[in-house]
Amino acid sequence: VSLSRVLPSGILCSLVLTLAVSGGAVAQATDTATAVTPDSTYRLNLDQCVQYALDHQHDVLNARLAQQYASEQVKENTGKLLPHANITGGFTDNLKLATSMIPDIASGNYDHKIPVQFGNKYTSSVTGEVDQTVFNSNYFLGLKAARVYQELSVKSLDATAITTRVNVTKAYYNVLVNEEGIRISRSNVNELKKSLQDIRAKYQAGIAETVDVNRIEVQANSAITGVNNQERLLAYSLQELKFQMGLPQDATLTLTQTVDDFKRGLTVADTTGFSPADRPEYTMQQIQTQLDQLSLKSAKLSFLPSLSAYVNYGFNWFSPQFSDLYHKGYGNSALGLSLSFPLFNGTERIHQTNEARITLEESMNDLDNLDQQIRLQVRSAYVQYLNNRDQLATQQGNMKLTQGVYDRIKYKYDQGVSSSLDLLSAENELQQAQSNYIDALLNALVSSVDLEQAMGKIQPLKP
Repeated sequence: VSLSRVLPSGILCSLVLTLAVSGGAVAQATDTATAVTPDSTYRLNLDQCVQYALDHQHDVLNARLAQQYASEQVKENTGKLLPHANITGGFTDNLKLATSMIPDIASGNYDHKIPVQFGNKYTSSVTGEVDQTVFNSNYFLGLKAARVYQELSVKSLDATAITTRVNVTKAYYNVLVNEEGIRISRSNVNELKKSLQDIRAKYQAGIAETVDVNRIEVQANSAITGVNNQERLLAYSLQELKFQMGLPQDATLTLTQTVDDFKRGLTVADTTGFSPADRPEYTMQQIQTQLDQLSLKSAKLSFLPSLSAYVNYGFNWFSPQFSDLYHKGYGNSALGLSLSFPLFNGTERIHQTNEARITLEESMNDLDNLDQQIRLQVRSAYVQYLNNRDQLATQQGNMKLTQGVYDRIKYKYDQGVSSSLDLLSAENELQQAQSNYIDALLNALVSSVDLEQAMGKIQPLKP
């Protein structure tokens, strides 16, 4: 019997989940510090694994940074409405002054032009100016859009946290199911070793044939190999869980819960109180619609003028000699308003407004479509969960029945009224039933998480 006969589809399903979960349960966060020892050894339950991930996982950290970035953008747009002050200065060395032709006033001959040079070889100036935006529709709308974008970043962080919780939970379940599969397989190995020991004793007593010994020995060897393969898969699933948590791969992680702690939670789900608005994706699409509404409003208001006020004060210095340049300065100051009124920009503004309106309509259609998608996802996840839950109950009952069949045939074999073929056949049926049970257990646990996620019941913990 090969590994695929010990737990054929169970191991395959676990491996598929291990690979798939690298792409996003419901528990209160607890302090992980009490479960961590100085030598990087962790003993964690599911709650603690989730909380560790929310504090250390790469995607969550980046989503939190994106939220901080959005907050800075709000402050940046607010800063545009505050006064802006600047100082400008300059120094000029007129290597050769410009020459102008003017009438010869001194001689009274106005028709005669004479060359003259105006200015000084050295000039310098410094001016300080304060500008204040009085009205600019883009600035005010940009500030409002930045605040909406900040809200979007918060929802994006929530969505990332939920995905992280789902990923960690599925990876945690995967480890527990692998451990359960190893426990069952080891039990089978122990039974086969005992049967092998018994058949060898019978062979030495002359009441069994060599072929009987060889059959059970082959079965036992294959079962041992299967357990070794499962143990390697368990080690990999632990590495996958540590990756989902953001835990260093060289850390030692021990789970403090068993699969039985979660089987009891596989009850009939209630979807009557479900609302698409419970999903972060729906809220994010609503916020995107708000941003598109602001874009349309900005396009419509682009014809409005912009008004700003300014006040400045400066000094100018002039001198034919550099050493005397800054001996005396001449002040100047001004106070004024600046008005910019876009009268005609071709048809550009009209088309920009139409483009913004089309984008808004697309967002509203996407929101309606997302509503229908979420409702369909919930229905699909609910049906899948019920099917997997019933399948788990069926396979658990089948495993008990095949265990009873195996025990009776084993008893008859020990009494000498059953052959080794009957015993091995019963062993294979038991292993297949156990494999089906492991498959059903993993599917039921995973589908319960999928249903909670589809219904928006998995809420992000606030770290």
